[in-house]
Amino acid sequence: MPDTPTARQVRSRVQRRLRYLYLSAVLWRRHIPIWTAAILIGLMASVFANGSHLSHAIFTRIYDNSPYWSLLITPAGLALAIWLMRHYFPGSAGGGIPQSIAALEGGMQALRERILTIRAAIGKMLLTLIGISSGATFGYEGPIVQVGAAIKYSLNRHAALRHEGAARSFILAGGAAGVAAAFNAPLAGIVFAIEEMGRTFDLRASSTILLSVIVSGLTATAILGNYSYFGMVSVNMELEQSWLAIPVCGIIGGLLGGVCCRIMLALTQRLPGPLHGWRLQKPVLFAAGCGLALAVIGIASDGVTFGTGYFRAREIIEGSGAGMQGYGLLKLLSMFISFISAVPGGMFAPSLAVGAGFGLNMANLLPFLPQTLIVLLGMVGFFAGMTRAPMTGFIIVMEMTDSSAMIIPLMATALLASNVSRLITRRALYDGQVHIFLRQWHAVQAAPAAKQIDPRAAEK
Repeated sequence: MPDTPTARQVRSRVQRRLRYLYLSAVLWRRHIPIWTAAILIGLMASVFANGSHLSHAIFTRIYDNSPYWSLLITPAGLALAIWLMRHYFPGSAGGGIPQSIAALEGGMQALRERILTIRAAIGKMLLTLIGISSGATFGYEGPIVQVGAAIKYSLNRHAALRHEGAARSFILAGGAAGVAAAFNAPLAGIVFAIEEMGRTFDLRASSTILLSVIVSGLTATAILGNYSYFGMVSVNMELEQSWLAIPVCGIIGGLLGGVCCRIMLALTQRLPGPLHGWRLQKPVLFAAGCGLALAVIGIASDGVTFGTGYFRAREIIEGSGAGMQGYGLLKLLSMFISFISAVPGGMFAPSLAVGAGFGLNMANLLPFLPQTLIVLLGMVGFFAGMTRAPMTGFIIVMEMTDSSAMIIPLMATALLASNVSRLITRRALYDGQVHIFLRQWHAVQAAPAAKQIDPRAAEK
């Protein structure tokens, strides 16, 4: 058959079609791990959420039977978590967010291979749930950031190893998907990835982040239902109310959040006095001592300081927090003690609970304004002051309480609190923790090399 122009055109059209089908198949093959990882992140967030509530319910039931059971359960649980971490899950240490942000830095392949693994993710979930079930002040929202980043990175490891930009995209997308699924707050997940994790955000990662947030959020919603984390709040702020409420909550929240941030960074770097040496030499025993202190505070406060703070914060937001005027300060103290125990766990939800407690105190200063309104502003003020992430602060509170009518007051309070916090602490919380973590990581990595340079140096 002669090779006529018509035959050549048909052959060329068929070749183009086959090439298109091949490239489409390759593209779909590349997207399968991304979709799979997002679905797994949604599942893990659901397991975390249900496991957290179930753990707290079991602990509360035991506590109601006899408060003094906490004197045994809390120290034993924290000691067990530290023992398991040191022996089986060393990559699961920390709150999750600073470690994930540190993994975004260039040249951190060794760190990624340590903390962004499936084993580290499993350990993070197990150890955090042990801490919550022991009554410690931990949240699962920080750990789910590392879990999400680990799942996303592990399932796309080959692509991540070939291209640094792809690795960053997967870590960012995993962290954002974790926050979105944990709080049922997709906007907060995206903003968190941009504002807190992606300080040098790459626009090429936006589609991966958006897709991951959507799929993980839909997965979590299919299991947990379409819910608001702290319930649905029906409140609005009149213009004449905002002139007083916003400055009070923004300034007080920023001051308290800034002080809290400064203390947390100091505790991250080094514990005061002999506590630092005790934790280094006897980490399991030190964690048990922290658990005992938490149990004593919990018993003294009739059990209100135990757990993530989710239920207590919800009570305060809904206006049923009578007799909880000291909750903010006591919850803050229990958060500090839980943090120094070194048990893996997050400070995201507990800081919002502390903010709700301080918001209740601010509401007493402004009794002529609705309590729920001031509590919400107090939450966002304290959170923005502590993390210095105003966009994440007002969006996450807005989505968690379904209070879109309050977006302008929440935004103004978060911005004011964040700027007030700058007067107290030079570094924001996560930025400072990442700086300390990376310095310690590089010191540990350099130590073996330094010993190998001249083994006779010690003898001299």
